[in-house]
Amino acid sequence: MIYKKIKERRTVLGITQQDLADISGVALRTIKQIETGKGNPSVKTLDKIANVLGMHIDLVIKNPGNI
Repeated sequence: MIYKKIKERRTVLGITQQDLADISGVALRTIKQIETGKGNPSVKTLDKIANVLGMHIDLVIKNPGNI
């Protein structure tokens, strides 16, 4: 799950949720919601967080014929 990966990476880097919010420009409340699996962040929000954490996002489109 993405929220576990974000929290794990943040913890390994020694970055607090507040630090991540400040550096990424994403609201602290949003960071908390994402890390608890309660948020529904946009790709743009996830990208901001991933950039700070040295991660990247890969998108996979399932059933592309159904779009």
